[in-house]
Amino acid sequence: MGTQAAGVGQGALRDGGAIAIIPARLASTRFPRKVLADATGMPLIWHVHERAKLAPSVSRVVIATDAHEVADVVRSRGGEVVMTSVEHPNGTSRLAEAASKLGLGPDQIVVNVQGDEPELDPSAIDFAVAALERTGAPVATVATAIESSEDLANPAIVKVVLRRDSTAMYFSRAPIPMDRDGSRAAGPLRHLGLYVYRAGFLSRYVQLEPTPLEKTEMLEQLRVLEHGHAIAVAVVAGRGEGIDTPEQYAAFVERWNRSRFPV
Repeated sequence: MGTQAAGVGQGALRDGGAIAIIPARLASTRFPRKVLADATGMPLIWHVHERAKLAPSVSRVVIATDAHEVADVVRSRGGEVVMTSVEHPNGTSRLAEAASKLGLGPDQIVVNVQGDEPELDPSAIDFAVAALERTGAPVATVATAIESSEDLANPAIVKVVLRRDSTAMYFSRAPIPMDRDGSRAAGPLRHLGLYVYRAGFLSRYVQLEPTPLEKTEMLEQLRVLEHGHAIAVAVVAGRGEGIDTPEQYAAFVERWNRSRFPV
């Protein structure tokens, strides 16, 4: 995907760069063991690893997993692994444990890269990192325009509305904002699942109590907002597709093969 950010530049980055941590579990309801699927000749998790490495803002990539089989595959390719507990309720909790085990300082920027996005645009990471540094927020993420009414109505697609300073006002599975008069003054935005944190906030996040809106919408990022913390949002053009099902993986393999052996 070609990516541009609205009002976010790629300025000077912190010395040493950001650390990308990729949570990787073997358990997956719709597609078990998907992170090790290797019909391209490369495990899915390694595709994600290599995409994250391409971001200029990233100086280190680490796989966080609770499965020794995943760890062995990553290490066989020269990757770095940190073992984490099997008990985590969400990816942010796993990320916090990984950051702690890596001994990261509180100001270190940590990128949470989803382990099932082999077509991630590396520049989306750079824009999210830049948004974090520009705003001083403890968390940053990315969003893109919603083009279809079907996507807007789909509760599986999370929407976000922004304040004037480009921080998040609210995330919802509902079609927000409701354009009552058709003015298009504020177009709907689709939230993409890439997050950037300051490591010190990760340890704080896991101490925060789950919140009513978080439980209602089943969106863990609402815990951050309900406890009064800001989430900076970089608006980008285009999006990558995550892999949730064997059918989606097969489509990715076909795209991958076409890119290597164009007709």
